Amino acid sequence: MFKRIIPVEITYFVIAIWVVFFANTVLIGLNLNQFGIRPRELSGLYGIVLSPFLHAGLYHLISNTLPLLVLGSLLKASVGSNKLLYIMILGAIGSGIGVWCFGSGSVVVGASGMVFALLGFLFSDAIFNPSLRNWLIAIVAFLSYGGALFSLINFLPYVSWAAHFWGFVSGIALSIMLRRKRAD
Repeated sequence: MFKRIIPVEITYFVIAIWVVFFANTVLIGLNLNQFGIRPRELSGLYGIVLSPFLHAGLYHLISNTLPLLVLGSLLKASVGSNKLLYIMILGAIGSGIGVWCFGSGSVVVGASGMVFALLGFLFSDAIFNPSLRNWLIAIVAFLSYGGALFSLINFLPYVSWAAHFWGFVSGIALSIMLRRKRAD
């Protein structure tokens, strides 16, 4: 039988962000990115939910799409389909809350907080829930996207270090929370 390589949850999310991007840039021509996260502004709270669906350009969209496909597939191999969506959503929300509380004054858009949550989860799950499979998955994730960790300490213009940092922290926290639940 044919087995899905890319999880359906990731596929639907990636389709959604591409549809929003295409509709925003080609069909509608509106600036939906104004609905991203606005740090420490009440009007920016809805951006916590909307931000992962909004992207600043085609390069930004592609640079989030590829890691979502790869890391989402690795995460499914690690924890299964049931936990994947939970980790994606809570990782994005955790990153968004961190950006809202501690981000710079600019509007933040993109799914990189979710990407870093997946990365943080995969790395920490190998430590908190050690198995050969989890270590191999973490190694593949590191070889694929370990270089992205430099964005946590290298403050590049137009890159939200806060989204990356709080996404990574959210992934670690989710790994610890799920470890406790598995141990009970």
